[in-house]
Amino acid sequence: MSSKKAATLRVIVEVLFLALFVFLLRNRDLQRWFLIFGVGLLGALFLGRVYCGWICPMETLFRPIDWLYAKLRLKRLRTPAIFKNGVFRWTILILFVVLMIAVRVFKIKINLLLYITVFSVLVTLIFEEEFWHRYMCPFGTLLTFFSKKPFFGMKIDKPSCVSCGICQKVCPVSAIEKESDGMKIDNSECLVCLKCKEKCPKLSITYSRSE
Repeated sequence: MSSKKAATLRVIVEVLFLALFVFLLRNRDLQRWFLIFGVGLLGALFLGRVYCGWICPMETLFRPIDWLYAKLRLKRLRTPAIFKNGVFRWTILILFVVLMIAVRVFKIKINLLLYITVFSVLVTLIFEEEFWHRYMCPFGTLLTFFSKKPFFGMKIDKPSCVSCGICQKVCPVSAIEKESDGMKIDNSECLVCLKCKEKCPKLSITYSRSE
């Protein structure tokens, strides 16, 4: 599938799932979204973090923010170095699980998913996407664990890659690194958002079976 067709398909899927998210929100039934996330979590074992790049309402809402900031040439803050470690992201996940249990046990009438979505947007208005996706999102942390070695993922054909670094610049989660023999994608962090594939001048990036 060409980059243009894949991008169009992704937008359609994103809009449909965002509409479903809003529908569940209006019906005060967002808890059902956790079923969708559960499917995405299991799917990560085979397809990588497709949930993040194609389904998650947070990522869908981030896209217009990115577009607006690019048009206005506004820069956001980079991820603070103090947060760039596994301890921080797993601590956030543990706190989220504890909070979910507390809400259940004490029957607190609060929709955690809605508040997390709003909070994610506020964070992304200030910081680059990497901060939320890699270090703060509890769902992203779980998906990273499940997508360590997916059957399918984004892959760079090193013989045709010229190491121009464009893919590395457009990746919202800094999942692409430069090695001595070319660029490499960390599929456990990759959102499968296809931005690298769309921008690659040599068409060296594909979504295919992992080696």
